[in-house]
Amino acid sequence: MRFGRSSRRRQADSSGCRACSRRPADVDPVLTCPGCGADSAIVATAIAYRALHDGPQSRACEACEAVTIVVEPGMVCQGCEQLYPDVDVRLRARYADVGPGDPADAPCVGCGKYVTRPNPPRPALYHDIDCQGCDARFALSEQDLTVGQGMHIACGRCRTVTVVPDTVWCPKCGLHLRKRGIPELVRDATRSQR
Repeated sequence: MRFGRSSRRRQADSSGCRACSRRPADVDPVLTCPGCGADSAIVATAIAYRALHDGPQSRACEACEAVTIVVEPGMVCQGCEQLYPDVDVRLRARYADVGPGDPADAPCVGCGKYVTRPNPPRPALYHDIDCQGCDARFALSEQDLTVGQGMHIACGRCRTVTVVPDTVWCPKCGLHLRKRGIPELVRDATRSQR
């Protein structure tokens, strides 16, 4: 059984889309990172559909690992739901204006939080950290830490110093605590300090 792309090209005929003049036989563009120039493995049809229906889509470049490929709804033809043929020119123009990073209304691909709003004042974002010497727990607020830095916490019960390394920050945006893996990073950093 063969699946067609009729929904994506519903307004396109053999002569091309009425809005952007793309023809069904045209090859989908290969997205190029505007930061380093490497070709991306992003599937153009998938990211075009998501950008059109869900809002801006951002992806980190596989080569330079910076969030540089940001496809906004204005880069997608509403008639045929495909990326405009000049999408790489649009990506470069956006990169020149904004630089690397997610758009204001898209979450970071690493931590899932909004990159343009680091350390929001409220609500406070807490992570429970286990004392590495007893069964005590510390509620670590993101607002208690300095962005990009770790800290040491002395337990009031057993006097063990628990090390919170700087690697608890999101490796993609560096502005928010990671979604997962913080307890393991704390445990390993504390053990390596002993």
